[in-house]
Amino acid sequence: MEELCDTSLLEQIDWKDRCRGQYRDDLSPLNLPQGYKLRGLRRSDYYKGYCELLAHLTQVGDVSENMFNKQYDEMLKCNTYHVLVIEHMDSDSVVASATLALEHKFIHSTAMRGRIEDVCVHPLHQGKQFGKLLVDLLIILAEDLNCYKKEKSTDCDSALIPLL
Repeated sequence: MEELCDTSLLEQIDWKDRCRGQYRDDLSPLNLPQGYKLRGLRRSDYYKGYCELLAHLTQVGDVSENMFNKQYDEMLKCNTYHVLVIEHMDSDSVVASATLALEHKFIHSTAMRGRIEDVCVHPLHQGKQFGKLLVDLLIILAEDLNCYKKEKSTDCDSALIPLL
């Protein structure tokens, strides 16, 4: 099944040595609470509430399945988007997501810049540190992809940050 993030890259990460912060209950990419799964975005996530999740972050608009699939194909083809999601297995829905967008540059010996954006956690699943986990993973992934600069998008209501 094609995903917008190669999770095999994540499996190679030595999490304990590289994570940025403290986590409750030994939370890690390999140790999510029971009933949750970390993976890359899939085409089928259209039916698992991905657009509805993003609507908790910003205006999404009326995205049809056809529009979603076309955008998914474009993002997959250019191979510069890594979208991680956390799925809640009991409700069969996507409850958290974050994106690493890569920008190819001529500077720094044709390096890449990584921007972390669209970090969103469904209100019913906030407080589990999922947003923090996704951001940490994407920072490490950006480092492993040799991004000279890693930025978190500042287009965020600062009041929402503790909820991630």
